[in-house]
Amino acid sequence: MVVDSYKKLVEDRHLKNLHIVLTSLMAELSKIGILNQGTTNVVGEGVGKKVARCIKDIHPDIPNDEKELIKFLIKFCDMCDDYIVEDEIIGIKSDKCRYCPKQIGEAEIPGSACPIPSMIVSMLNELNGKKTHKIHLINGKILMKKDGYCWFKIK
Repeated sequence: MVVDSYKKLVEDRHLKNLHIVLTSLMAELSKIGILNQGTTNVVGEGVGKKVARCIKDIHPDIPNDEKELIKFLIKFCDMCDDYIVEDEIIGIKSDKCRYCPKQIGEAEIPGSACPIPSMIVSMLNELNGKKTHKIHLINGKILMKKDGYCWFKIK
């Protein structure tokens, strides 16, 4: 996907410079053929662990309620301002997401390459000290696009 106007994209999504850097870095991996959802899951898991360690050090008062913790993590990582957190389902508004390597970084790949599900699962597991959370497929996929949101399931 080619970006017509970075100015409009930055304004519409409230992007910061690092959002452009992150998504562009991921998109460059598509040029050498190694960007896909599987690769992104591995990278997202590692990033999530490191971010969770940082959160433990600088935020001793993280929410105990899982739903509130997920909201906290989305805000802390500046992923998106428009999202829905239901029981096990999380929806990120597609046109407001700040992590999309396709819509922002211009990665041209089939399928998804979203780091958000694996990052959130990894952060939850690292913060609770157990590997109790996992990504669960929705209709055979990690991400399901519906009603302008990218939905994923965590149990």
